Amino acid sequence: MLKRFVNLLVIVMFLSIFNISVFASKDNGLEKVNFLKEKGIIDGYPDGSLGLEKNLKRSEITKILVYSLGDKNKAIELQGKEIPFSDVGKDYWANGVISYAKNNMNLISGYPDGTFKGENNITNAELLKILVCQKKNLKASEINNAKWPYDWIKWAEEENICGKNINPNAYALRKDAFEFLYNTIYSNLENNKSKIKNSKNKPISTKETKQSCHNYNYYENNKNNKKSNNTLVSESSSENQHVIELKKILKAIIDSKKDDLLELEAVKTPTNEKSIADLKALMEEAKILLNKKDLSSDEIKKLEELTKFEGKKYRGSFRKIAKNILVDFEVLGERDARNKNNDKNYTSLKNNQIRIKTPLSDVKKIGESEERYIKLNYISKKDYDSVDAISKSTPKYNKQELNKDLYSVEEKNGIITVTINGDLPEDVKILKPIIYLKYADNIYFENGDLVYIKIPMKTFIQLDMDDTTFNKETIKEHLEMDNVENIKDIIVDEQKIQKVQDVLDGLSQEKEIKFNAEVILNDGRIGELEVFVEVDKTEDNEIEFRDISIKQGEEVTLEMIKNAILTPNLPEIKEIKVNKNDLEAIKEVELTPPLTEMGAILRVDIVFVDGTSGNGLINVIINKAD
Repeated sequence: MLKRFVNLLVIVMFLSIFNISVFASKDNGLEKVNFLKEKGIIDGYPDGSLGLEKNLKRSEITKILVYSLGDKNKAIELQGKEIPFSDVGKDYWANGVISYAKNNMNLISGYPDGTFKGENNITNAELLKILVCQKKNLKASEINNAKWPYDWIKWAEEENICGKNINPNAYALRKDAFEFLYNTIYSNLENNKSKIKNSKNKPISTKETKQSCHNYNYYENNKNNKKSNNTLVSESSSENQHVIELKKILKAIIDSKKDDLLELEAVKTPTNEKSIADLKALMEEAKILLNKKDLSSDEIKKLEELTKFEGKKYRGSFRKIAKNILVDFEVLGERDARNKNNDKNYTSLKNNQIRIKTPLSDVKKIGESEERYIKLNYISKKDYDSVDAISKSTPKYNKQELNKDLYSVEEKNGIITVTINGDLPEDVKILKPIIYLKYADNIYFENGDLVYIKIPMKTFIQLDMDDTTFNKETIKEHLEMDNVENIKDIIVDEQKIQKVQDVLDGLSQEKEIKFNAEVILNDGRIGELEVFVEVDKTEDNEIEFRDISIKQGEEVTLEMIKNAILTPNLPEIKEIKVNKNDLEAIKEVELTPPLTEMGAILRVDIVFVDGTSGNGLINVIINKAD
C-alpha cells in the first residue's frame, strides 16, 4: 500500500526513533556528521571512510531519506528481493532502499525508459529543495511560483539549513549534504515538541492538509499520468530539472546579448578580433545545446560550464572569453610613475583628476547606468608593498572598490574626466579606473589602468664637512640634478630637516638619515619622495712625503712608504693603500741609454686607527742599476 507523508509526519516519525535530549547544538561540521553516523542514518564505504569530499548520488540520498524515516530494517529485508528499475539489479547495493521507497513511500520515480540512474549526482539546489520542504511550512502557491533555483536557495539560507554563497548548480558534496540534513532535523526539534507529544499512541493520518513539495524535479507520473508533487528523487519525462534550469539560465544570457556592440569602434579593434570570433562561435554552440534534447553527459558538462556561477558572480565560459575583449581605453597624462613590480610607467593623479580617452560614448558612473559605466578601485599601500613578485603584466594586487560618492564622472568630446571630490582613504597608493560595457546579462567587456595618487620619487644626497646648511632648497637642488623640473614646493617635516642639520653642526653622530617628503609640481601633480641623506664628517689629512729612491727592478715596499712620511703628529696608521698595478709598473721600468734615472708619481691612501684618513703623492726616483 502506498503511503504519502507530509513534512510534520516525517519529523514525527524521525523523532519517534531518537530521544530529543540527544540533539545538542553542534557548531562543528564533523560533529554533525559523526552524530548522523552514530544514529545509523549515514554510513561509509567498505574501506571505512565517509567519502566526505565526494559527490552525493541519487541512490545515496534515497538511502539517507529512507533511514531518516525509520525504515532501515524494512529496506534491508527487501535487499535483493526484486528489481525496482531496469538498472537496479538484485545485487545493486541500494536495491533495498530504492525498492522500499518506490513501493511503500511514493518517494522516488525513475526515468521514462525505466531506469533509475542511481549513480548520477544530485545538485545542491535539488538537495536543498528536499530539506526546505521538510522544514518550511510552504503554501501551494509559494511552491508553484517559486523561481528555480533562487527561491529554494534563499529559503534554505533563511532556515539556516545552509550558509551563504552556495552554488546551486554544483553537485552536492556528501559532507555538505550531511550537515544540511542535521541542520534541518535539529532546528525542527523545539518547534515540534508539542506535536510529537500529542502524536504519541495515536494512529498516523495519511491525509494531506497542504501541498507537499518533496520532489525537486516536477515530472509527469508514469502510472497515473498526473503531475506528482510528492516525489523526492525524480526526473522530467524528457529532461531532468537540473538541465532545464541550466537551459533557462543559458536562454536568459542568449536573449539578452547585444551583438551590435561587437561592431562598435571601441570594441572592434585588431587586438580583439580573435576573441570576438571565439565569442560568436561559442554563442552558436550554446544555441545548439539550448535546442537539443537528451543531452549527453559531456554536453551537460558543457552546459554547466556555460552557466557556472560562484555565489552571485557569473564565472561561466562566456566570461572567460569576454574578459579578453578590451574596450579601447587610454588614461591621458605623463607616464612618470614607475611600478616596482613590472618596471612599467603609469600616470599619476593631476589636480585630483583622471582623464580617459575612449571612442565609447554615453559612459556614466557606476550606479547611474548598468550598460556603460566607470568605477574606481584602489590599492592600499600595504597591499602594494606586500607584492614582491616581478612580472611583465599588471601585478595582481588586492583591490577594494572606492566609495562612488567620492568621485564624479563627466564625458565631453570623447574624453571622460573622473574627479575626486572627497577625501580618499589615508592608505590609498593607486587608483584603478575600470570601464564596463554590458554585452549580456552578467557578461561585460572592460578595460582599466593604474593611476598613482602620487609620483614615486627618490633622491640621494651626500653631504660632507664642507656643507654647513641643510634645508628644503638643498632637496630641491638635488631633485633638479635628477631632472625633476617645475617644482612648486616641497612639504617636509621640519624635525627631519633639523635632524640632518644637527649632524652637520656636530650635535649628532648619525651618518645615514632617511625620511619622506611631498613634492608639489606646478601642473598639480604630487610626488611621493623618499630622501636618503648620507653625511661624511671625516676630514681627510693631507700627507706630505719625501722622495723615495730605488734602483731599476727594485720594488717599492709599504715600509718605504711609511718611512717617507714627512707630516708630523699623524694618528696611528691602520692601513696603507697603494694601487698594485702602479707598484708593478714602477718595478718593471727599463732605463736605456742615455737615461740614467726616471721619476714616477705614486698615490698613497692611509687609513688611521681613529677612523680618519689621509692621502698624498710620493715622487719615486728610479736609478739605473750598477
